[in-house]
Amino acid sequence: MKTEKELSVITLDKYGKSYHYLNSHHYNWYKAIELNLLNSDGFTNYFLRIKKNEPKTFAALQTTVQETSITAFQQDLSDADTFILLTAAWANGFVPENSAAAVQDLDRFLTNYTLQKDPLIGINQMNADFNQALIQHFPKVRRQDLRLIYRILVLKEAQNADLKEELDKLNEPTRKRTEKLYNLFKQV
Repeated sequence: MKTEKELSVITLDKYGKSYHYLNSHHYNWYKAIELNLLNSDGFTNYFLRIKKNEPKTFAALQTTVQETSITAFQQDLSDADTFILLTAAWANGFVPENSAAAVQDLDRFLTNYTLQKDPLIGINQMNADFNQALIQHFPKVRRQDLRLIYRILVLKEAQNADLKEELDKLNEPTRKRTEKLYNLFKQV
């Protein structure tokens, strides 16, 4: 994981101005996820169990979430795309070695998050809970965003032929967005 000093030199030059990562909402989102989800039992105690029983796996998960946030900042992704990448990064921590199981665990977690037993309502309620602690808010998640999170996780271990077959099923805008976010997710 990068230190505060290393993070302070990460910048994005846009429109003739220089923006610093530590002053961005990307950093705020990362800290909210780190403090409220990964290092707390407020949402789930699963990550605390990983931290206690498998500290190397937990450290790798924290680093992945941080690197994902930095990548989203440097690529100047939209809020929705940033949220999708960050969610895929921490959700992959459920079962890092098996992406299909990680998708099932994420779906189960989101389904059981609210009384309505709907993963879309669950993720939006989780965001509302996060937003109570943030100045900048996580975006409202649409059904296609949730499907994209699941798709990115499943495609993580896909072979090239399977990847091409899955992408060919999608319409053009969805395919481009999926390819872009999938490639960024694979880089982290």
